[in-house]
Amino acid sequence: MGVMDWIDERTGIRALTKEALDEQVPGGARVRYVFGSVLTYLFLQQVVLGILLATYYSPSASDAWASTAYLQDRVAGGWFLRGLHHHGSSVMVVVTVLHLIQVVLAGAYRKPREFNWWTGLAMGGLVLAFALTGYLLPWDQKGYWATQVATGIMGTVPLGDLLQHALQGGAQYGNLTITRFYALHVFVLPITLAALLGVHLYLFRRHGVTPPASMSDDELAAKAQPFWPNQLFIDVAAMAVTGAVLVALTYRTHGAELFAPADPASNFVARPEWYFLFLFQLLKYFEGPLSIIATVIIPGGVATFLFALPFIDRADSRAVKKRGPVLAGVGLIMGGVVVLTALAVVADANNEHYQEGLVVAHEDAERTRELAAAGVPPAGGNAVWENDPQFAAITLFKENCATCHEIDGRGGEEAPSLSHYNDRAWLRGAVRTPRSVAYFGGTKGHTDMEAYSEADLPDAQLDAVIEYLLQLRALGEETPQAVTYDAELAKRGAAVWEELDCSGCHEVEKGVDGGGAPVFWGRGTRGWIARVIRNSGEADLYGEGAEMPGFEGKLSSEEIEGLAGYVFALGE
Repeated sequence: MGVMDWIDERTGIRALTKEALDEQVPGGARVRYVFGSVLTYLFLQQVVLGILLATYYSPSASDAWASTAYLQDRVAGGWFLRGLHHHGSSVMVVVTVLHLIQVVLAGAYRKPREFNWWTGLAMGGLVLAFALTGYLLPWDQKGYWATQVATGIMGTVPLGDLLQHALQGGAQYGNLTITRFYALHVFVLPITLAALLGVHLYLFRRHGVTPPASMSDDELAAKAQPFWPNQLFIDVAAMAVTGAVLVALTYRTHGAELFAPADPASNFVARPEWYFLFLFQLLKYFEGPLSIIATVIIPGGVATFLFALPFIDRADSRAVKKRGPVLAGVGLIMGGVVVLTALAVVADANNEHYQEGLVVAHEDAERTRELAAAGVPPAGGNAVWENDPQFAAITLFKENCATCHEIDGRGGEEAPSLSHYNDRAWLRGAVRTPRSVAYFGGTKGHTDMEAYSEADLPDAQLDAVIEYLLQLRALGEETPQAVTYDAELAKRGAAVWEELDCSGCHEVEKGVDGGGAPVFWGRGTRGWIARVIRNSGEADLYGEGAEMPGFEGKLSSEEIEGLAGYVFALGE
């Protein structure tokens, strides 16, 4: 007796295999039948990838981001596994929608397949639940805030606040939130989906595929083929194409994004993931008390319509031409989702504030990933910023300066921007547009300086003046520095300076009274910036017109020097 004979005698595996492979497909094998098989493949792949990811993941608010960053950047191939899992969830959503459309077009929800339809709808909802719960697990800025938007929508429905609190583990996101989302994502949802999948497959085998309505019973019988090899080959080919698309997408995007650690105190530009954008956009049209229309009435109406579809469709045939009203209703729903999603994407593309926020978010993401390479402190998450040598100065800036000054789009507009402070581009802008918000437009005073247009001051002359200003800064350094300016160009700039009589407002001699305008000898050095922080009202700084409060006595000398070094470095 061979091994297979021994196994078959105890399990009946040959009979089971024959029953599965010899099942007749009325009308023959078709591409339209592949979606269920592709979804099963994707689900199993997600399970395997999820198990691999779980071997590195730590589900806690302090360790989730650090463990994800370690997997993404330190584990060989970790970015690829995480990317496949991430994009796999999106592909599952897409294929689920395609499967739903195929079922509706075929009329496969009609008698006697009502329970197939209902279990399929339930599994579609679970696919979205998988996507929602998994999105939070990295505990990064995007996942944290995007999920906040989704659960916030949940909280607006009747009794939704109770469900929201139960899901979050309290009124705010915290450690209980991530453990509950993890439990749902890893245990509850997979078990539930697997059970529904089993029921769905049983019902599918009981009733068989839904053949084309255009073929007669005789034609279906004449063209019937066994599942093996034709339909199985098409199914496997579809799975292979799906897998290839996933691999290509993962390589093209270098896996999934990982933003900076979640920071509840930040102003991250929150958006839900793309498959919930339609609901996010819908909410824009129903604000305040009317939001229930977007969160309950319309979604509830759509869900009821889809559930009742087997009873609503009373046509005497599954032919597409006979079911116009039903197909139009489903088409209206799908069209609405597509249009709302497109409107949300276009709105964000044209939203300058959102786009600027994304740039900052990506910069923070890149920086925190670099800092994490040195190890994430035990406090986890945002503590990774402590690895930055400038961490103390950055913290001081946020606490004392960011209300008025901005850096890289973050901060106030009541005082000059400190982004690239005092570099050539910054100085050029200060001459061309001194009253813009980036310079002195947000201050209460400082309205005396007129803008110099190119007609008044050609670019070549302006370049020379800027080089002269850089020379004055270098001359004011307490410790001689390497020459960073063009001496010949600076000489020409000094001549232009005199020609324009700029010294009528800004003196360039060391130690003189500025008369309310800064003396430009040494302007922009670390020492000069430190003096401005201590007391900007000194005679050679901004004098009696100074609006900036002094920090001498509020900050220690070491803190002021560190803050000055940080601001100075922004222009290097």
